[in-house]
Amino acid sequence: MRRFLLIAITALIVLPLLALADNDDSKKPALAISAEVETAALAFVQQHHNDLFELLIHLKEGMPQEYDRAIRDLSRASDRLAQLEKRDLDRYRIELQLWQAESRRQLLTARLQMGYDESLLKELREVLKEEQKLELAVLRHERERLAGRIAKIEEQIAMQENSAEASVERKFSALTKAAKNSERNVSNKNRKPATRKNTKDPT
Repeated sequence: MRRFLLIAITALIVLPLLALADNDDSKKPALAISAEVETAALAFVQQHHNDLFELLIHLKEGMPQEYDRAIRDLSRASDRLAQLEKRDLDRYRIELQLWQAESRRQLLTARLQMGYDESLLKELREVLKEEQKLELAVLRHERERLAGRIAKIEEQIAMQENSAEASVERKFSALTKAAKNSERNVSNKNRKPATRKNTKDPT
């Protein structure tokens, strides 16, 4: 009975996630997942949301096709976060916490569907607050990143405006100098070499 409940709960968690997956990916034929992909996905879940790890193991036993799809989804999430960690460590930390909050929310929602519980409702409310807070943190971080980018662009604009005339003159001088050099080279090539007079005395 416990095993059945675990499979049911896992299905309630995983299947909604799969429904939100990219439509193009869902139309492609499913490929067998490699042992490396499975190991990495499970390690990711075990490290960042251990409660989901046990449920995935039971899903593998009871619903292997859904398990494979879940592993692919988790692998994509893990890869996306790994790439983000290389580019923007602060954004990565926020996004990882957001993924954890979303995963906990899905788990709590599934448990509530299996049985109404006041403590679960309280926990769900707190998770939703945390999720909202993290979504806001993502937006603020992005605003800060874009503000820094805009500041650099404004600095470049100011430099261009302050040196506009000098820049034009410098380019003009370089281009006209090149043109003069080219014209001189052409003239030198077209110039006929001077003929030498024969000064040898006739015999």
